[in-house]
Amino acid sequence: MTLTAVIFTIFALLGLWGALTVLFHRKPVYNALGLLLNFVSLAAMYIMLNAPFLGVIQLIVYSGAIVVFFLFVIMILNLRDPLSDMDLSFKGLTAFILVIATLSALGVGLYLAHLPQWQLGPEGSPQALGELLLKDYLIPFELASLLLLVAIVIAVVLGKKGEEQ
Repeated sequence: MTLTAVIFTIFALLGLWGALTVLFHRKPVYNALGLLLNFVSLAAMYIMLNAPFLGVIQLIVYSGAIVVFFLFVIMILNLRDPLSDMDLSFKGLTAFILVIATLSALGVGLYLAHLPQWQLGPEGSPQALGELLLKDYLIPFELASLLLLVAIVIAVVLGKKGEEQ
């Protein structure tokens, strides 16, 4: 197995870990951070699959804007637990150091792998992606954005009902 395949597998496992965090963690802030881990891993896999445009868009739109927006909604709804003295424990510091070490090792591994230069075909260009998204898949694209808007409005309404009591 090549180094590129090993790095791709590591990113896939990190994405799976983020998805499982979203599914099974009780705290909403950790759910959003798990979603962020999933999105960043997916962007790295896009880049490794010779689709750098999709990888960068994944980072900018989803990892940057959507997760920050979700965190903003969570903070508005005040869904977090109050801080306690145990929040900055040894376990949390150890986890932080392990995450930084893992990301550093992945960065060094990617640097040392000498990944090949990207050569985009005509189907991988931003113009072709835009035409595909806004011609063939316009209705599903708009329905997905409408679904996100409705979910956020419902979350805000449910959060406001909790304040009235």
